[in-house]
Amino acid sequence: MKLIKSISINSSPMSSPAVARDFVVTGDAGAVFSLVVTNEDDHFYNFSEKLDKNGDLETAVAFSSTPARLEPKTIDSTGVYTGSVAFPAITDDDVYSIVLSAETTNDTALDSALSSKNVYILPSIYKYHDTSVTFSLDSASGSYNTLPSDVVLAGVSSSSSDSKNPRSTAISWTTTLSASQFIIARQPLPTDFEFTTTSTSISASSSTKIIEIADLTGLSVGMAVSGTGVASGSVVLDIKKGYFDPNKSSALSDVYVVPKAIITDVNGVQSIGDSKGGTVFIDKSSSVSSAVTITFTGKGSAASEVFNNTVFEISNLLLTIAPVVTTTDAAVSNSKTIPITSTNGIKAADTVLMSGIGVTTLLPHVDTVNNGVSVVVSTNQTIENGQTMTFTGSSRSATITADLKIIEFGTNDITLTLALDNILTVA
Repeated sequence: MKLIKSISINSSPMSSPAVARDFVVTGDAGAVFSLVVTNEDDHFYNFSEKLDKNGDLETAVAFSSTPARLEPKTIDSTGVYTGSVAFPAITDDDVYSIVLSAETTNDTALDSALSSKNVYILPSIYKYHDTSVTFSLDSASGSYNTLPSDVVLAGVSSSSSDSKNPRSTAISWTTTLSASQFIIARQPLPTDFEFTTTSTSISASSSTKIIEIADLTGLSVGMAVSGTGVASGSVVLDIKKGYFDPNKSSALSDVYVVPKAIITDVNGVQSIGDSKGGTVFIDKSSSVSSAVTITFTGKGSAASEVFNNTVFEISNLLLTIAPVVTTTDAAVSNSKTIPITSTNGIKAADTVLMSGIGVTTLLPHVDTVNNGVSVVVSTNQTIENGQTMTFTGSSRSATITADLKIIEFGTNDITLTLALDNILTVA
């Protein structure tokens, strides 16, 4: 009896593009084997080998619903057979199964170290589609004109073995108001780029800082928490897998038990495993009913890395607002009232300053805005008609610039949103 002794193929996870991987089968000279490769859709790899008269493949290598296999191959005197499988480009995740069979009718068996039967199923090989990171702007204010387009970077999922492929770009977002004006509340921070995820409460709680939820996946300490019954401004202080068990707990220690649940893998195969649920501790007492959707907001790269392995850097992050430039439409003589052609974007505030030819050296601030007519400033001025006046400190136009770098793309897509209301105050 001749033996098939081993089979090897690179089984590390693959990224989206098409890739071919060699396999090597070793055994006794004259041993005969066959191979079947299928994907998660139960399609078969055709191992196309027949050539036409020009030496080209008659049929392109591919996966299809037609049953196919590598026709029985005989190992020669070298004791080694080398072949190849071409895994196609994908747009969604895929998984492949490889089955090695000894051809018993050819007096061949698998070595007992490989399998006790004449069939050996190799570990599954996974192929992951590329994922993206979207940088976006948002505001609850209705005064903004159409916000700038999102910036999207795509790359190899961190699920893949070749995921270290940083991507960089620069952003320059200019946003404008249709009415009113804004001032800078503060400069933006990398942690102002936020994402949200949700889970469901599984039990009711009253006046407590504990929420039991169905799925802890991607949650981390420091996330903001919101939902019906959750106290405003709550954040996550701690997370524990499982749920409090009063029967196993004592005055000395609390015991949290992880229940079992039905787990479904990428092939749709179900099994029994640990539940993904657990207990979230927040900083403010809340009263949450069961079956309530709880929203968790993660801030910055530390949170996104825990959430789905997205790691990013933001440098040179800067918010600027454009000065308001207008002209006087009447002469001003030793007066605080300055008639101007437009007051759009000008706010009455100590930090909003006026400058221009004729303006006193000590820049006056704006005390009052008479919409569309004039402003009242802090000191008397004498200015000719038609002079250009510049107001800084408030505006209807702001620009956000930054350099972005994705160090590692996540296991799935993520949108990181910069809330304009955190950095610009519209009034």
